[in-house]
Amino acid sequence: MASAFFHIFIKPRPGVSETKVTKRMNLALDWYKYSDYGWIVYTTSDAAKWQTRLKPLVEPGGNLLIFKLDSSQRQGWMAKSFWEWLKKER
Repeated sequence: MASAFFHIFIKPRPGVSETKVTKRMNLALDWYKYSDYGWIVYTTSDAAKWQTRLKPLVEPGGNLLIFKLDSSQRQGWMAKSFWEWLKKER
């Protein structure tokens, strides 16, 4: 699969540390965490692969949402570091 951006909202189940989530996100080529539960990943894996990776951190009692992100049409107010990360050459 070609590289793509995915938005991942992950609220882990109780007892799962931030370190465990970050370890899974490190499987991406690159990532940016923009809020407590919001991540943008740049990856060669598809949404199904990310669900397989993250589901054990979520069930039972957490939440997970993954979708491919088309960054060609974008607007908003985010930290300058986010826009720099999004636009950097890969």
